[in-house]
Amino acid sequence: MANQGYELTAAQTMNKARPPARAVPPGTRARPPVRTNGYGNGGPKQTAKKRAMQRSMTPEQIAAKKKQSIIGGATTGAVLIGCGVAIWYFALGAPTTVEGLKDGFGTAVNNTKTKIDNIGDVLDNLDGIDWGGLFRDDPWKGNTTVTLWNEKYIKRNNGGLHLTLVNSLADSWQKEFEAAVADWSESDALTLEVEVLPVDEAWPNEKKCARQSGKQVVCDGNFGETGWVGINENEVQNGRIISSVAKMNLFYLRNANFYHRRFTMCHELGHGFGLAHTDENPYNKNLGNCLDYTDDPEENLLPGEVNFVKLREVYLEVEEPTRRLLRRVENNDGTVTETIGWLINEDKAEDWGL
Repeated sequence: MANQGYELTAAQTMNKARPPARAVPPGTRARPPVRTNGYGNGGPKQTAKKRAMQRSMTPEQIAAKKKQSIIGGATTGAVLIGCGVAIWYFALGAPTTVEGLKDGFGTAVNNTKTKIDNIGDVLDNLDGIDWGGLFRDDPWKGNTTVTLWNEKYIKRNNGGLHLTLVNSLADSWQKEFEAAVADWSESDALTLEVEVLPVDEAWPNEKKCARQSGKQVVCDGNFGETGWVGINENEVQNGRIISSVAKMNLFYLRNANFYHRRFTMCHELGHGFGLAHTDENPYNKNLGNCLDYTDDPEENLLPGEVNFVKLREVYLEVEEPTRRLLRRVENNDGTVTETIGWLINEDKAEDWGL
């Protein structure tokens, strides 16, 4: 009895929940009740609000609302069409046939894969890497000969070598490139101009590093675990350079510190001017110039005076020494012996008694 009045049987529960039946006129079928969720008019709350709003609007307001909806739809459609045309033209190469569309799609996929390869498969850093050991595969190793550019790029009485550097580098390399160009421009035997080539990281290495006649192209790319951090490839014809490409290998350098990257940039630009190494032992005392092999790039970041002297020797007009008679002796047999000297420093002539 304690729970009496508080418990309901299943039948009682059903009877309590069920609303009273409506009377249906003879000959008609009862319609199922419309669920209103308490919002009226048989629809969601938003529909009810919309209808109430429409009832309160004037015909002019309703027309303006429809016009706004049409304009919004047209704008969205135009944007979608524009995006489609851009993809068709830029990504797929503006194909006009089904086969062309397939080829364009394949090219776009390959470019995306190339971009992923260029970015993803690199060393996290150079920790544990013997930097000096990376010079073992340098193609310039053992070559001590200075190779000059074609004579048409040289003005010996007016700035020496006149050369255009093509900047085909990603944004992440601009600081190192600008520093190296400024450093080499300190030489009075170099007159350098920079031409910027806008690049896309999705481009394959061959496109970013395509050589240009009469210029030095400077580029970066993931060339893989080659054993070299940077390389310069000069094209030589009849013993003279006619084009040059300096490559920075992102496999090693993408996550390297500034000193490693700047040293490599300076080093490869130097080869592009035709210079050879000043020393090829990375473990001996550093010489303080970027064409010296080193295991500590921070001490060899810049071109040295030895590099500037060599550039002056090969690209500027060297002043001819003065020919001077030093001694004339008449011999007993009637012959004459003359001693001729080539005087380089006129200022020292009096000191030397000449």
